Amino acid sequence: MIFATATIIGIAAGLQRTTLGALLGVALVSVAFMVAVAMSVVPPPLTTLFIALGGYNLGFIGYLITADMVEHRRA
Repeated sequence: MIFATATIIGIAAGLQRTTLGALLGVALVSVAFMVAVAMSVVPPPLTTLFIALGGYNLGFIGYLITADMVEHRRA
């Protein structure tokens, strides 16, 4: 579920079409993980952060590739 949510956040960041939007998405995923670590009695494993960042990157890069393919078909 973490991977799917992060992928959707990555796609949403790509739709913003700004560098600030992409950086803010990564920052929000990382801040959410840090808050989870600070608030929980047993800290979550670090692999969940890597899974979330991987999902974010997959969604963002997938959006960029799809947008590029659509642009080439229009030209």
